[in-house]
Amino acid sequence: MRILFALTVAALVILGHVGLWTSDRVPAELKADLTRINATAWAVVLLPAGAVALWLRAQRRRGRERRETDGRE
Repeated sequence: MRILFALTVAALVILGHVGLWTSDRVPAELKADLTRINATAWAVVLLPAGAVALWLRAQRRRGRERRETDGRE
């Protein structure tokens, strides 16, 4: 389900950019500015989310390893 959600969001973002860049009404400089703003916003959201996901995976792995070693002693 997460993969489907991620693919849907990615498709919508890509379609939005295609629509923006194929529009004749928007000046090229504004298109570039909007694209940069969008990329920055996604980086601000996705990079910390990815870091937290990696941290959580490591914490779960450590907890699992601790439980396994405690059970063997």
